[in-house]
Amino acid sequence: MQHRIRQAGLLDSNEVGRLFNEYRMFYNQNADIEAARQYIRERMEGHESVILVAETDAESDHGTDESNVMSLSKGLICTGFVQLYPSFSSVSMGPVWVLNDLYVHPDYRQQGIARKLLQAAKQLASERGVLRISLSTELSNKQAQALYESEGYAQDTKFMYYELNV
Repeated sequence: MQHRIRQAGLLDSNEVGRLFNEYRMFYNQNADIEAARQYIRERMEGHESVILVAETDAESDHGTDESNVMSLSKGLICTGFVQLYPSFSSVSMGPVWVLNDLYVHPDYRQQGIARKLLQAAKQLASERGVLRISLSTELSNKQAQALYESEGYAQDTKFMYYELNV
């Protein structure tokens, strides 16, 4: 089965929004497909994030219930996505990206799709002059940590990470 990675466009917002809803549910959020689609659409319309999607030829996949996955266009199934938020580093005086969301539909896991999404994000960042990509993941998500480390991501040992809910 061939998986292709490409940058999502506004026409993909409904399908990416559905995967985004599943991603949020993975993190124990309530399902809200319409809000998820709207959120993705707004990010795309405002050019506030870069979203890459993984797609595969539906005809080459014989074991998956297509009602559980999304069709991007005739014959193609959306299997995963990565969402990157552009930001800047004051110290480095240049652009950086925050990899905030990476998700692969459960029916397509363990096929290298997440790795391909990470590699495509790195390639696109390089092409666009982005200095670095940062991300965070749950302490318990050992599988994701292993993937990130195998792709060259290193745990920050210089800075503490803090957040303030407002």
